[in-house]
Amino acid sequence: MTKKLVVAASVVVVAAAIVVVVVHPWNRSPHHHHADTSSVHASAIDQTDTSVSLMAMMNAKDGATSCETAFLAIEAEQAAAKLRGSKSIFQWVAPKPDFLAQCQALPPVAQSCMMPRYRRDHRDDCLRAEPSADVLKKLVVGVPVAEPSFAK
Repeated sequence: MTKKLVVAASVVVVAAAIVVVVVHPWNRSPHHHHADTSSVHASAIDQTDTSVSLMAMMNAKDGATSCETAFLAIEAEQAAAKLRGSKSIFQWVAPKPDFLAQCQALPPVAQSCMMPRYRRDHRDDCLRAEPSADVLKKLVVGVPVAEPSFAK
């Protein structure tokens, strides 16, 4: 499996992890330090943009099903990115009917884990239930995130 597929398959995991860090109270100190995002800029996604995107997903309205809620969260992220003139964290998202059909074919716990708020609150269960990269790429493909380089 190529690095791109691994990145695409884990975009939901990464997004949920970032959401947990952004949402938890320990990150709300007025004295927290800002990380150097120069390596993130190389991939055209700013850390602030990512935080706004993830907050849009977390605040999206609920749908009739877990899969619809997940799709609405993705739409909210894309709308927020467009509104602020930045790139979405998703390179590609399946059209809604295809997304819903593929998502509904997943086991129930995996369907629930497609919802950002559920994934945030059930991290370990969702890591165990995560679909394969081949299945995830039929739903969404995330933007590759540049790994930081630690120059000495």
